[in-house]
Amino acid sequence: MRIATVRILKTERLEDLSVRRLAREVKVAPANFYNHYGSLNNLLLEIAADYFEVFRDQAAHISRTSANRTEALKRTVFYFVDFARSHPQLYRLMFGYIPDAYTYPRYRLTAGAAFEDLMELIYGYKVFTISDDFGPNDMAVLGSKVQIGYGMYAMLCGLSNLFVANDSEGPFANASDPRESIVAFLNGILDAFIKGDLPKILGAEP
Repeated sequence: MRIATVRILKTERLEDLSVRRLAREVKVAPANFYNHYGSLNNLLLEIAADYFEVFRDQAAHISRTSANRTEALKRTVFYFVDFARSHPQLYRLMFGYIPDAYTYPRYRLTAGAAFEDLMELIYGYKVFTISDDFGPNDMAVLGSKVQIGYGMYAMLCGLSNLFVANDSEGPFANASDPRESIVAFLNGILDAFIKGDLPKILGAEP
């Protein structure tokens, strides 16, 4: 049923998904669904957790095959945004569609692990320990431990939302090569932080 759900979400919105719609796709009675999942949200959160694991595997591959952390960060940011562009409904599912998602254990575990991986890439060391337990709204923990990293994460989500809320190419729909334009755009933003361009514009020391 997970495969069928992902297939449906390639062309249909999350809001249009139902147990009846999914049962029709896999050619079973709707009641059969509940032999496998307690609710539609449980199924969706399992799919979200699956894709957080995909994110982690891809991020690890990027880190292994990059010359340095700066290159790895740029490639990871592009992967993140490109995923949102190519799979907008899955992106929405992973990042906020279900309000109480963090109460679902596997979602909390995989989403938290993916966030921790991103923070480790940014800071260059493992920021969190196995005893840390936090969610996306635990601003006291996030602010004290990873203020800069969380700011980068928030910016990354905002950039991704440009493509989820608009055409799949976002503001680059009319570019001759949207994909290359997106890469250049993202690299320019990251360079403003990494190379100190933003502090220079603000008249402060980098």
